[in-house]
Amino acid sequence: MSNPIISLNHVAFAYNKQPVLRDINLTIQPGEIIGLVGPNGAGKTTLLNLIQGILPHAAGITVFGGQPGNPTAKAATGSMLQGNLKLPRVHVAELISLIGDQYTHPLPTSEVLALTNLTAQANQNVATLSGGQLRRVTFACAIVHQPQLLFLDEPTVGMDAQARQEFWDLISRMRARHVTIIITSHYLEEIQHVADRIAILRQGRFAYVGRWDQLQAAHNGGQISFTTPLPPATFSHLPGVTQVAATADHLTLTSQDTDLTVQALVPFFTDLHHFTATRQSLETIYLDLVKEDDKNEEVSQPTAV
Repeated sequence: MSNPIISLNHVAFAYNKQPVLRDINLTIQPGEIIGLVGPNGAGKTTLLNLIQGILPHAAGITVFGGQPGNPTAKAATGSMLQGNLKLPRVHVAELISLIGDQYTHPLPTSEVLALTNLTAQANQNVATLSGGQLRRVTFACAIVHQPQLLFLDEPTVGMDAQARQEFWDLISRMRARHVTIIITSHYLEEIQHVADRIAILRQGRFAYVGRWDQLQAAHNGGQISFTTPLPPATFSHLPGVTQVAATADHLTLTSQDTDLTVQALVPFFTDLHHFTATRQSLETIYLDLVKEDDKNEEVSQPTAV
């Protein structure tokens, strides 16, 4: 196995003695795509800033074999931040070229424009672009120097559905080039489809690090839908079922264990039609984890007397 791009060993960080990150452990290999998710205030931005050397160095972080922000890491890292570059009187191609000139081996500006689907906007003023176009310009500026490590912070905000799909197709091409990518996004359905591993950050700690299919397998809940002439009460007490929603002859069962519920439905199959079973998405699992945190926080609050 090759040397890791990033190694985090028992990383902790605090602002004004207030803990933000606690015992963070993660190793990221070359070419991996990591989806970093967590509620606001969980420590995502702090962690990314530590890895990039923006914040003072914390013990236990190694990037490209050295401390965060070392010369090798700086030269090999690209960042697509949430804010867009709205520079007055600067054209798209000019901006990309100016940033590329700061590096030793940048891609040709024309190639970056084609890669990010910005050729038609090459001579357009950056300040006049749409939100989705600005995100693509920001991405172009992050990859012009052919980085080996790429940070994407809410990359598809402002993009329409087609632009988002084109963007993720581009990320697939970056994967083929063995670029290591760390993504934060509130579009969790996108994360679950593109990331090799998902890291869920809760209250300054990793609640889960691993593959999406393994996380989903550990959360067997989901929904089962079908049409049937049978009354809803027939299914309300089946194993795993927590709710039955009925619209005319169409029923949707919410289950804590879809496999168990499907097995219990087998005797009724001759009366079930248009049958679908859907496992929990990353978003529903994530929201359940956040709700669990909220409940624990409420329990820990002292009772007023």
